[in-house]
Amino acid sequence: MELTSLLKSLTDAGSNFTGWWKKSRGDIRALVGELKDNLSYLDMVADDDVQLGDVIEKISVTEFKRLAKEGFNFNLIKNSRISLPAQLEKSDLASWNGTTTESLIESIYDKLIDLKIRYPHVQQNTGYRWHTRVNNIRKRIWLLFRHVGN
Repeated sequence: MELTSLLKSLTDAGSNFTGWWKKSRGDIRALVGELKDNLSYLDMVADDDVQLGDVIEKISVTEFKRLAKEGFNFNLIKNSRISLPAQLEKSDLASWNGTTTESLIESIYDKLIDLKIRYPHVQQNTGYRWHTRVNNIRKRIWLLFRHVGN
């Protein structure tokens, strides 16, 4: 089974988003909403043949930057280490086993920020595999939702 399909099946991303968002309040709710919207845009690029250039400006990092500037402890979202299921132990996500929630969130947003900076300027460069980058971000977001949902 393809890793993205496996992650989707393990997380049931839609219900995890909705459940997590409904349970969250304040800053965490704002961040979850931003991640949910971002995943929707990334899904359109990966699954619906929408061009990254059509959605890149809609991908938001505002809440993350605000919280980071305020010194928010992202481990408050879930203060435990990431534990991968057996199906993911030999995947490209294996290195996330045992890391913190904060590390994963920072990685997701580092990748989103890099995408927003680079894509408008080097979108035609064949050295950048934009769909691969989009899928890698999606996998990390699904991993985060699986981690928080457990």
